[in-house]
Amino acid sequence: MKILSMFVYYILVLAIFCNCKTAHRIATTGEAVEHVTTFWKSASNIDTPYLSITQKAWYQDSIGITQICGINFVTIDNVQSVNIATIGYRFIDLKKKWAYEYSSLSDTALIERKYRYADITNFTGGWNFVNRISHPVDSFRLLPDTTIGAITYKQANASLLLNKTRYKGIFLFRCDIKKTDFHINTVVSNQMGCPLVFLRIYPEQNPHARSDEEIKLISNYFPDSIVKVFAAWKKNQIRFPVE
Repeated sequence: MKILSMFVYYILVLAIFCNCKTAHRIATTGEAVEHVTTFWKSASNIDTPYLSITQKAWYQDSIGITQICGINFVTIDNVQSVNIATIGYRFIDLKKKWAYEYSSLSDTALIERKYRYADITNFTGGWNFVNRISHPVDSFRLLPDTTIGAITYKQANASLLLNKTRYKGIFLFRCDIKKTDFHINTVVSNQMGCPLVFLRIYPEQNPHARSDEEIKLISNYFPDSIVKVFAAWKKNQIRFPVE
């Protein structure tokens, strides 16, 4: 009888442990990405990147958080330098259409600004979770797949018109990922059935003036520090609703 009681106790403890572990994994499920934008220029007939901006973003259950970077151009003695720094973070509730801005990515950070946004809102800085403009592509041709860093991408040549200027470009799609809330161009991604994660475009008349846009899919699980931020900022929107 004593052995049976110990066995039942062991089963109960194991069940509680498994339930707690499963709940923890569910709580940390989401998407963490880096959004990288790079601008190129030609120097001595060599194309080199002169400006690269990396902004992180996280998404979970209709809630988005994005890093916001500011760019300062400084000229000293006719020499120009660029300073890129984090100026804050934006918390967005996509269902309520509420936005909150914080100075740091911390569960103890204080709200600096809160407001309601519309579907047509264009946010300045950071990943735009709403109203992402998908420029129409009028020419699209598939190329052979390419492998970069052990990841196989679908590849295509494309042509599009932006502000009356004809651009050409290279598109890379990750078809090993079927569902993500991060797309460079939602329309093209939907047509391909795979998210567009890299785009390089350049003016047809000036191929050296190219720019890159890339989404690096970092993880589908959040570290404890990000879990705490989501939990704290969700509580903040309950305590301090947008009027």
